[in-house]
Amino acid sequence: MRPKKKNPYVEIYKQLKPLLENYAPPLTAKKDSDTGYELWSNKELVIADIMKSEIFFAAFMVQKNFVGFYYFPIYTHPEIKKDLPPRLVKLLSGKSCFHISNLDDELLADIDSTLRFGFAFYIKQNWI
Repeated sequence: MRPKKKNPYVEIYKQLKPLLENYAPPLTAKKDSDTGYELWSNKELVIADIMKSEIFFAAFMVQKNFVGFYYFPIYTHPEIKKDLPPRLVKLLSGKSCFHISNLDDELLADIDSTLRFGFAFYIKQNWI
């Protein structure tokens, strides 16, 4: 039996995870593993006339060919995409998932600033 190949994206994930960990608390980690980390706000609120007891903020998840950066602020408010770094926006796939397959200092800084922006946005929305 061949040994299982190590996913090269785990190393990228290890560099990204501390960026999200900076927001716990006040946000709460609902998943925290070697391949995934996600944060939620545990505040009761009403969104689209539906009462929620929590709301997703962001996550990093190791996938087969990339690290997924799931970022809920642009799912709920797509208009804020214009405020994000253009280089990061080019990596957007779907409504709110960025595919990170290569990471350098500039992209790391872009992701960090995007998380700061989203956290401030959630505070402004009174979601934290």
